[in-house]
Amino acid sequence: MMSYHLCATRQYVVLAVNFLNLFLCGGFPFNMSVLNLEFLRVFGDSKAQTALVQAVTTGILDLAGIICGQVINRYGVRIAGMCGGLLIFLGLSLSFFATSIPYLIVSIGVIAGFGFSLTFGSCFTSVGEYFNGRAKLIAISVIGIGAGCGSMVFPYLMAYLIEVYGWRGCVLLVGGLMGNIVCFFAVCKPKSVGVATRNYDDPENLRQPLHEGDVTYDVQLPHQPQDHRNQTDQSLHEINIKSTTNKHYTGIKKLKLLCKNIIFIIFIFGISLKISSFISSLIYMLEFLQTKGFDEKEALLLYFYMNVSTTIGRLLPGLCILIPGIDGLIVSAIFTSISCVSGVGLVLASEYYQHVILMCTFGMVMGCGNTVLSMTTMEIVGLNNYAVGLGVLMTVIGVSSIIAGVVSGWLVDVTGSYHASYYSLAAAHGLAVVLFTFGAVLRKCHRKTDS
Repeated sequence: MMSYHLCATRQYVVLAVNFLNLFLCGGFPFNMSVLNLEFLRVFGDSKAQTALVQAVTTGILDLAGIICGQVINRYGVRIAGMCGGLLIFLGLSLSFFATSIPYLIVSIGVIAGFGFSLTFGSCFTSVGEYFNGRAKLIAISVIGIGAGCGSMVFPYLMAYLIEVYGWRGCVLLVGGLMGNIVCFFAVCKPKSVGVATRNYDDPENLRQPLHEGDVTYDVQLPHQPQDHRNQTDQSLHEINIKSTTNKHYTGIKKLKLLCKNIIFIIFIFGISLKISSFISSLIYMLEFLQTKGFDEKEALLLYFYMNVSTTIGRLLPGLCILIPGIDGLIVSAIFTSISCVSGVGLVLASEYYQHVILMCTFGMVMGCGNTVLSMTTMEIVGLNNYAVGLGVLMTVIGVSSIIAGVVSGWLVDVTGSYHASYYSLAAAHGLAVVLFTFGAVLRKCHRKTDS
C-alpha cells in the first residue's frame, strides 16, 4: 500500500515534471516568430499563407482539445501525455525534410499540434488530480510559469540554432528536446481520471483481492477514526462512492452536462476571443517591432521583456483567487480591459521606454489569460468534468485561432500595415470584457438563487 509520505513526495514530483513539460510545449508553439521570418525568406509565400504554420499549430493545439479530453478521460494522463510527446517529436523531426509551406502546415501544424494538445490537457489534469482546494489553483499557476519561462528562452534558443545550424537543424534539435516529454509523463501516475474502477455492487467483485490501483488514498471519510482493523472496509466504501460518481459523468454524458452550463458557454466565447487575438498578434510581433524602427536585437529584447512579464502574469490570477469572494470571471474582465489599452498603445507608441512599458503590460495580461483559462475552467466545471471541459474550450479556441491567424495575415497583406491587426485585437478584447462581466453577474445571481 502506498504510504502517505510517498503520495506527498509524488505530488511535488508531478508538479516539477509538469512545470518542465509546459516549459517545452508552451515555449515553442507560441513563439515561432523567429522561424516565421525564415519561412518567409526561404519559401517566399504570402504572409497570410506563411502565418498558417503557427496559426494551425496553435489552432490544432486547441482544436483537438475535445478529442484529447476524451483520450485523457479514457486512458489517463500518463498514456495521453507520453503519446503527445511522441507526436511532437515525430512532427518536428519530419519538418527537417520540408519542401513547402503546406508540408510544414501538416508536419508542425497538424502532427506536432495534436501532440501539444495532448500534452497541455494532460499537464493540467495531472496537477488537478494531485492537489486539492486552493492549493490546486496555486499549483496550476506554478506550472503555468513553466510556459512563461519557455517563452523567454525559446526565441533566443531558436535564433541561435538557426544561426548555427539553419532552420532545418533548429526544428530537428527542438524535436529532440521535445522527446523528453515522454520521460516526464512516465512518472505522472493517474489517480482518478482514466482509472478503471470495479463495481463493488456486484458480490463477485467483493471476493476479488484489492490492488493498489483500486484504492483512493487521498480521500478520508468525515468522522471516521483511523482504525487499521476497518481499513479494508473503509477503502471499499471510498471505492464504491468513487465508482458511483464516475458512472454518471463519463464521456458523452459529461459533454451534455457542460452544454447546459450557460456560464461555462459564456466563458468559452470570452476566452476564445481573448486568446485567439493574442496568438494572432504574436505571429508577426518581431516584424511589427522592426517596422517601428528597431533592429533585430532590439526587437528580440522587447519580445524578451514581454515574455518575462508573461511569466509574472501567470501568477497573478492565482494570487487574486486567494482574495475572499473574488470570482475568476471578474479577474478575467479586469486584466482583459488592460490589454485593450496596451494593444492600441503599441500602435501609437513612438519612444523606446513607451514600448518597454507597453510590451511588459501586454505580456503580463497575456500570462494572466493563459492561467485564467485553466483555473477558471476548473472552478466552473470541477475536476470530474475538467478534462472534457478543457477539451471543449480548447476546441473553440482552436477554431478561432486559425481564423484569427489567417485574418491577421490577410489584413497585413491588404493594408501593408500592422495597425489594423492590433486595433482588431483591442476590439475583440473589449467584447470579451463584456462577456466576462455578464458571466460573473449571472453566476452571482445563480448562487443567490441556490442559497
